[in-house]
Amino acid sequence: MKPHKLKSKFFKDKRGYLIEIIPNKIKKKFNYSILTESKKNVLRGMHFNNMMDEEKLVFILKGKILDVTINLNKGKNYGKIFYFNLKKNDILFIPKGFAHGYLCLDKINTILYLLNKKYSGKNNSGFRWNDKAFNIKWNIKKPILSRKDSHLEGYKKN
Repeated sequence: MKPHKLKSKFFKDKRGYLIEIIPNKIKKKFNYSILTESKKNVLRGMHFNNMMDEEKLVFILKGKILDVTINLNKGKNYGKIFYFNLKKNDILFIPKGFAHGYLCLDKINTILYLLNKKYSGKNNSGFRWNDKAFNIKWNIKKPILSRKDSHLEGYKKN
């Protein structure tokens, strides 16, 4: 399985709108959620779960992002990079075994994550956003990084 955008039901009338956060066709359980708000040029990632058992839905509440996922599963598609330009109300499903990161493109970007696993510091890992092993095309030279992300090293394949 690879990451893919999803369509959800969207209902709009004179009062406003209603939208599904988890489209009905997704038969997964998500029991943990995170909300982030970031300014332009913030780059979050590249993060992954060491157990390779985490699944995510990424829902864009406001703004635009360049979302990047990399297949870390052993096999012929190992290292394959998937790029998604996401905007308000877009949903991305990320299956197990993928590293994930994104670059914020609007002034304010609000993202809702739904995950099948609770956050665990000991199982959470990552690698540098500009790791030479993957050569991700971010189209930015000096993103705004968290302290943690700025100290990440290159990816170490198990």
